[in-house]
Amino acid sequence: MPPFLSTVVGSYPRNTSVEDTMKKPALGRAEIDELIQWAARDQADLGLDIITDGEGYRENMYYFYQKRLDGITFEGMVRQSFGTAGFGIECSRVIGEIKNARFELARNWKLARDAAPSRCRVKQTVTGPHVLARFSVNQRPDLYPDEQTLCRAYAEVLAAELREVIAAGCDYIQFDEPMWTESPEDSLWAAEILNELIDSLPRVRFGLHVCGGNPRRKRIYFTKYTDIVPAFRTVKIDEVSLEHCTLSYDLMELWKQWPFKGDLALGVIDQRSDPIETPEIIRERLAPALACFSPDRLLLTSECGFGHVPLDITRNKLRVLTETCRELRKS
Repeated sequence: MPPFLSTVVGSYPRNTSVEDTMKKPALGRAEIDELIQWAARDQADLGLDIITDGEGYRENMYYFYQKRLDGITFEGMVRQSFGTAGFGIECSRVIGEIKNARFELARNWKLARDAAPSRCRVKQTVTGPHVLARFSVNQRPDLYPDEQTLCRAYAEVLAAELREVIAAGCDYIQFDEPMWTESPEDSLWAAEILNELIDSLPRVRFGLHVCGGNPRRKRIYFTKYTDIVPAFRTVKIDEVSLEHCTLSYDLMELWKQWPFKGDLALGVIDQRSDPIETPEIIRERLAPALACFSPDRLLLTSECGFGHVPLDITRNKLRVLTETCRELRKS
């Protein structure tokens, strides 16, 4: 890869006001198509090298998938709490066999690919199976006797859809697994199940994003990345996307325990705050990583997605990011 490519973690704001970005209204197919095409063009116009379909069609990162599966009900949802910061949400219930996925990811990726200029690479972001299992209330222990079995069921339906995405031409898949930091005790087996999913797919570039949560622009999980080293050492990925610029500890300590040979998408933009970074701030945040990774193994991005961020702030932050990346490549 060229050095210092600019990218986004995944989510992008909708181009219309949304009252609650944690539970966005569902859209019809025509609305989804229009939103994806707009988001792809908007990201490209900002100068990003690697873009996504924007994820704006999702109600949120777990409801979207669960609403489009058999075996899941949103009637009688159960409110559950996660982490130590008071975050809670109503969770769907597992009442039958999880099957018959209707995510239409291949169509979504193709829409973004066709809308973007050829210079942009379009990655397919997908919520990982561990997240979907954690945000489910399992009421069928006869089918899924433990959380690992439930997680594998989600992995199987994701794999079927991702095979269609790859067949459509996508060569870059990113899994999002923020709940590894919410329940680090699960992270090793979650990594093993993610490997099973990856092994079932044709070989493309596989990325993994792990953060501390980002609902309504708040970090809610505080596990250190060094606390989930066994999971990182296990997972078979080409790229890892991690928070960096607002962590309360030094991310670079991770590489002393995890001799990762792939690429790092480094969170140098804080999507949780309104002030716009300067090129100087981005360069300062990048500097420690250059002691651990060569420039051709570094991508620059935000710490998490922009789905909860006002569009004008998102655009201004990303403009500075892309301009800084271009200047870094010249130097």
